[in-house]
Amino acid sequence: MNTSKKTVVCDQEGNVLRVIDDRQVEDVRAYRLSRIRKRANRAIEDAVPEYKQRNIAMGIITGSEKTSLLAKINEVRGYCNTLESQINAVQWDGKAKTRASACDQIEAVGWAFVSQL
Repeated sequence: MNTSKKTVVCDQEGNVLRVIDDRQVEDVRAYRLSRIRKRANRAIEDAVPEYKQRNIAMGIITGSEKTSLLAKINEVRGYCNTLESQINAVQWDGKAKTRASACDQIEAVGWAFVSQL
């Protein structure tokens, strides 16, 4: 799903006359949250493959290895939660004039995770 619903109206020479922005704030918010969550899932899978996650859950992996792997998972979760909070903090007053600005603020929140572990 693409949340960018902008239509550009041009004259016959190709000069832009106006841009019509039909994005809806809650659609943009839902889309951005879903993308952030998918990126978090990929980052967790890259850091700790699913079979290791299962082994942790079953108690096969214990001790310092478990602690290290859980720290990697929690690092990604924490980053994801921070981005979700930033997205959810964007307020819109319901006025058409500010809708595009609110959408732009939500879309500006992007994934730039770098592991510190």
